[in-house]
Amino acid sequence: MKNKFLVSILLFASILMMFPYRINASTYYDGHETLNFKEALAAEGIELANKDYAETDDQAIIYLFRGQGCGFCRSFLNFLNSISKEYGKYFKVVSFEVWNDSANNELMNEVATFTGEPAEGVPYIVIGDKVFGGYISDFDEDIKNQIMAQYDDDSYDVFKELKKSKGLSLSIDPVIAWNFVFVAIGTTVVVLVMKKNNEKVIEAINNKKTFGKGK
Repeated sequence: MKNKFLVSILLFASILMMFPYRINASTYYDGHETLNFKEALAAEGIELANKDYAETDDQAIIYLFRGQGCGFCRSFLNFLNSISKEYGKYFKVVSFEVWNDSANNELMNEVATFTGEPAEGVPYIVIGDKVFGGYISDFDEDIKNQIMAQYDDDSYDVFKELKKSKGLSLSIDPVIAWNFVFVAIGTTVVVLVMKKNNEKVIEAINNKKTFGKGK
C-alpha cells in the first residue's frame, strides 16, 4: 500500500513539473513563416539604423502582416527603423508575409475576424489590443504610444487570446510530452526496484529470525 502511494505521489509531482512548460510550450502561429525586425528590414533592403538593436523577452511585440515589396509596409518598417535608436529597446517585430504565403494570409484574416478589425490590405499591424489597418505617417504618435503602453503592460496578446478562445491554452509540445512519458516510466521503474529490494531485505531478516529460533 505504501509503495502504491509513493508511486502516485511521484507521478503527480512529475505532472506538476510539466505544467509551466505545457502552458507556454507553443505559440498560436507555430508552423507559420515569420521574420523578426532585422530580417524584415533585410527582406526589404533596409539597413538597420540601430546597430545595438537586440530582442528581449520583455519587449512589446509588434505583429506585422505585410506583403513583400508593399510600399506602405516598407514605409512602416522605415518608420520603425527611424525610431529604433530611441524606442528599439521597447519593441520587437513578428512579421508575416501574406502575399506569397497563403497560410499567413489565412492567419491574418483569422486575426482580423477575432479582433473585429477587417484586414482590407497591408500592412495590418497589431500591438497589444490595438489594430492599425494600413500605415500613414499620421499614425506615428499613436504607434509610439501604443508601443510604450504594451511595454508597460503586456497582459493582452492577440495570439494568446486567440489561442484561449480556441481552447488551446494547454497544448503540449510533442517533445515535452515524450519527456513526461520517460519521466513517468523512469519514476515507476525506480519505485519498483526499491520495492523489490525492500522485499529482499525483509525476507532476509525473516529468514534470520527463523534460523535463530531453530537453534
